This record gives sequence, structure tokens and C-alpha cells, in this order.
Amino acid sequence: MKPVEIHDVLSQSVIGQDESLRYVSVAIFKHLQGEKYGNLLLIGNSGTGKTTIMRGIEGLYNAHEEFAEYRVVLIMNANTLATEEGAVDTSRLFARLEERTRQVLGEGATAEQIGRAMERATVCLDEIDKVSGMIGGKPYVTGINIQQAVLTLIEGERVPLRITAPKDGLLDSSTVWVDTGKMLFLCAGAFETLYDQVFHRVTSPKSGIKLPTTTTYVNGKITIREYFTLRHHFRPEDLFEYGMQPQFLSRFDNAVILEDLSSQTLARIFKEPREGVLQTSQNFFRKYDIELDITDDAVHKIAEEAAKSSRIGARALKSVYGRIIKPFEFDPFSREEVVPVNGGGGPHRLVIDDKLVTEALRPAV
Repeated sequence: MKPVEIHDVLSQSVIGQDESLRYVSVAIFKHLQGEKYGNLLLIGNSGTGKTTIMRGIEGLYNAHEEFAEYRVVLIMNANTLATEEGAVDTSRLFARLEERTRQVLGEGATAEQIGRAMERATVCLDEIDKVSGMIGGKPYVTGINIQQAVLTLIEGERVPLRITAPKDGLLDSSTVWVDTGKMLFLCAGAFETLYDQVFHRVTSPKSGIKLPTTTTYVNGKITIREYFTLRHHFRPEDLFEYGMQPQFLSRFDNAVILEDLSSQTLARIFKEPREGVLQTSQNFFRKYDIELDITDDAVHKIAEEAAKSSRIGARALKSVYGRIIKPFEFDPFSREEVVPVNGGGGPHRLVIDDKLVTEALRPAV
């Protein structure tokens, strides 16, 4: 599969991050071709889709038989590499990776098969921003050490692993060498203070940068506003100041900034995914023999309300929708909006409309 084809598959499960998926698609293509470089650093607010991208990659491998040898995808928190004493233990990564590999290959896999699949794994280290070398303006030695350890793995290290697996009908323990340079590494984090850090740099009187403006015309009044986006003003040096080591960052092909989700994108995320908010809710009400539907105006209002909480992204949809739907989930047949489809004694129907959403989201007096 070419990057364009990979992108088409990923975009079916990841909504609203088209540009980021282009980088990811190229990284996957390089990995499948045996290229050493292609590792990515994903930067985005909570709920913008970092974990969804990782799950999308896993789904891509699982859905295509030609990717069978690349199906090991490990998602783990970067801080897992730190011990209670503040040291770094990379054996934890290999233990988790071996465990995941055995799950993918099955009980009959040989030590050689396990080692080869581990070499071709995609390793996703989440919350990489939490291993910054600076915490509260002070050096964080553990974070620096974790960065150094991950850097070594990305560069490529031949690691001897003792693996017990079937051989000639018996369990046998043998040493397998795993080259981490053949793995694809995706590191992701919210980098929550990076937005403010870059904003202050850009708006400083000394920066000489003029923010772009938007002009709106409402009720006879013209409003001109400046707007700022991280992705348009970000530069790699900002991550150095954040606390990420230059040597660590140099091992990534790109630092990719995910888009904040617009209300239009949030509306799609609310409705379209099979495991999304709406379809999950519809499945719940079917247990009551109730068909749940929602009007387009209602979806728009929910998405608009969720968009106000840009720092938690798509997760805001659950919070907003919960304020609307919880009374129905508790005792649906006590609500007048739940009506029988054929006059009673059979299935019922519930329609969430604009009026119901407005009432549910109205601030308490």
C-alpha cells in the first residue's frame, strides 16, 4: 500500500486530522519498506485523536493480511520506564512488547518468530511530554534519563532477550537478538503548557510577529480579531525550552501538531464512529427496545457546546451529551419524549431535538 492508500484507510477511523495522517501514512510506509527513519512526535491537546491514530494503525495492520508480520502494536505510557527510585528500566518495555507479541502470534510461536515480530513492532509511547527534562522550572533528571533511553532505542540497539517458546514439541529457552532500529516509534503528548509558551513568545513586543486577523459582520457591527494557532507559529526550539533534549528530538522525522477540533469536526466525531458517543448510546437504548434518533440541529448544538472546551477535545462530547441523556438512561419510560411506535405494547422511539438540548444545557438559576 502506498501512503495515499494508507491515509484513506486511517481516515475512516480518525476524523479531523487529515494533515497529521499524511505524516503518519508516510511513516508507516517507510516502516513497511524497512526504512530506518520515519519516527514521529505527535503533539496535541487531550482528545484530539493521538490514541485514536495509534488504534487506527493497529486496525490497519489487522485488516490486511499482507501486514501480518507487522501486527504487533504496543501502546504504553512513557513514565512506565521509570522505577520508584527514579532510575530507567527499558526491560519493562521489552517485557510488555514480548507479552503483546505472544498475544498476536498465539501460543505456538517459536522464539525466532517472536523476536522477528518484535523487531517489526510499532511502539507508541504516550504522554511523552511528562518526561520533560524540566518540571516547575527545575531539572527533572528522571525525565532526561528516559529521553536518553528512548533515544538509544530509536537509534537502534541490538538487545539480547531470553525467550521461552516451543521447539521440537518441547519448551526451550534461547537467546534472541532484537534490533530496535527496525521498530517504528510514535511518541505522543499533550504538551499542555507549550501553547501558552509559544503564545507568549509570539505576542512579545520584541517578536516582531503580527498575528493574522479575521473580520466578522454581525448585526451591523464589524469585528476584527487576531487569532493564534500553535501549528502556524511552532518551531522546534520551543520544545527545547519545554524540556525536551535536542538529541532526543533529532531522532524524529517530524514533530506533528494535531489540529484543535472545530464544531463541524466534533459533530462528525459524535455521529459517525461505530464506538462513538451517539452509536454507543443508540445501542444502550435498544436494550430497552427504544430507537434513539437525533436531529441535525441538536447535533450542531451539542458540538458547539463541546467546542468551547478545546483543551479536552472530543472528550467534551461525552460530558455535554451526558447532561442531556442521563435522565433518559435512568428511567426512560417516565419521560414523555419516549413514545410508542405503534400505539403501545411494542418498540418505542426517542428523538433528541434542538429544544430538548437547549433546555438540558441551560445554566441552572
